[in-house]
Amino acid sequence: MSCSGRKIPEDADPENPLWQFACRFWESPRAQESCLELQSRGWSVTRILCAVWLASSGRSFSGQECPTVTEWRTQVTVPLRTARKYITKTNPHTVKVREFIARSELEAERVELALAYKALVSQTHTGSSEETTASLARNNLLAAAPETKMNNGTGRLLDTLARELSTLATGENRP
Repeated sequence: MSCSGRKIPEDADPENPLWQFACRFWESPRAQESCLELQSRGWSVTRILCAVWLASSGRSFSGQECPTVTEWRTQVTVPLRTARKYITKTNPHTVKVREFIARSELEAERVELALAYKALVSQTHTGSSEETTASLARNNLLAAAPETKMNNGTGRLLDTLARELSTLATGENRP
């Protein structure tokens, strides 16, 4: 699959398995808090979700991202997030605008995950058959990292995400 250029593929299905997994994973307060804390440290939640989703199916994440995904994030998702954060939650005169932007940001993330899914399903990288889901998730998260040196706090967040994925994978809501 070619992943370059400005045109968003019309067959990028927003209801794909990656989106469905992300919604289930996001139901965990610990996963949500960890993702948002990593986002505040410069991580992409989309890359995090891709890394753990791939681990849930025994696949490794190369860390390489389709340019269309990166471009969408840079041109659409991040500016919406910046606008939402700029508007305070407590101002009654701007609350509706903030809510509208928040909904738009979520839809932008959904498109971003649809683009990522389309690119990821065309790649075949399997993990080691001896690697646990948690171990594969941690390795995938390291591949998704925007930094090469991490402090202990970041490491604990990655461990939390790996544990949450293991819990999800062994529970009723297996992805």
